[in-house]
Amino acid sequence: MIRPSRRKLMRWAAAGALASAFPMPAIARQGASLSEKVGKMLLLGFIGSGPDTAGAEIVDEHLRAQRIGGVLFLRHNVRTREGAEGSAARFREASDSAWMALDQEGGLVQRLSRDLGYTWIPRAMQIVEERGLTGAEEIYAIGAREFTEAGFNMNLAPVADVHEEGNAVIGRHGRAYGTDGDSIAAYASRFVDAYRAQHAVCVIKHFPGHGRSRGDSHDGFVDITETWSRAELDPFQRLIESGHADMIMGGHLTHQGLDPSGVPVTFSSPVLQGLLREELGYQGVIMTDDLDMGAIRQSYAQRESILRSIEAGNDILMLSNSAAPDMELPQRIVGWVEEAIEAGRFTEARIDHSVERIEAAHAAVRKG
Repeated sequence: MIRPSRRKLMRWAAAGALASAFPMPAIARQGASLSEKVGKMLLLGFIGSGPDTAGAEIVDEHLRAQRIGGVLFLRHNVRTREGAEGSAARFREASDSAWMALDQEGGLVQRLSRDLGYTWIPRAMQIVEERGLTGAEEIYAIGAREFTEAGFNMNLAPVADVHEEGNAVIGRHGRAYGTDGDSIAAYASRFVDAYRAQHAVCVIKHFPGHGRSRGDSHDGFVDITETWSRAELDPFQRLIESGHADMIMGGHLTHQGLDPSGVPVTFSSPVLQGLLREELGYQGVIMTDDLDMGAIRQSYAQRESILRSIEAGNDILMLSNSAAPDMELPQRIVGWVEEAIEAGRFTEARIDHSVERIEAAHAAVRKG
């Protein structure tokens, strides 16, 4: 069992505030409003499967008003090829710098599916067993090209979790590339390279490791205290060191050894600031998993989940906004952040540093 010292826990918990002190980020010097900066941190879902739906109209308005930084597409948004691509095109017209995000791992998790006329991408384990690294490069190049041609630029993939047969959410569906960090990183890096070549960003998931868990965080918190090992950090460490980790997504997972408070990784400064940033040296964007998933929604009010996510060190907050759709959610979030800053929970400089990292990711995507 990993038991960080109390002194180390306190240092990690304060890491976000200390990092926000200096130097002053460029975004602050540019005079952007707080609402605009908070907007850049929001990746928002919507109800609708085409560009002419009421949900798409609302998202269009949010993008034009700079209330959100990107759009999350879930399965219910991708019912037809024309509807998905039409929605993405409308949103890009509203904001040419917005993220257009969806899950396109391959296998079970492939929103742009062959049923809609896209190329079938095999699941990760099948890629390893049947195609090898060269075959992975070839099929991922095809998938990345179709992805960006469809209008998307953020893939919520690849999985860097380890494979274990008994795992219900990763292993059962063959979503992982293997059991050792070297193999996982080798395939995941090919995945990232293919999308970078098409000017799209990838989001590596689910930190610090979901592969040996016993449970699905879509339904509730998953406690990995007894099943997780530090070997599960190895793929993430390798991808960070090789420069393939522009964005990393934390899981809705709890680990009493990493954070004795019992809060999920999503809200944990010791895990995100201490383990990921300080120990592993990660400097890129940290993104939440969907804050509307059952694991969060059933235990925390939405206001608290937003503020805790920011306090913990997340840069992009993902909300599907589908369980209880709120058409004015971005405006409410800005109000909650303003209140939190006034109350001293965190500073505006904390927001500035997230926006700096997000802008750096945009620059990397443009560079390819």
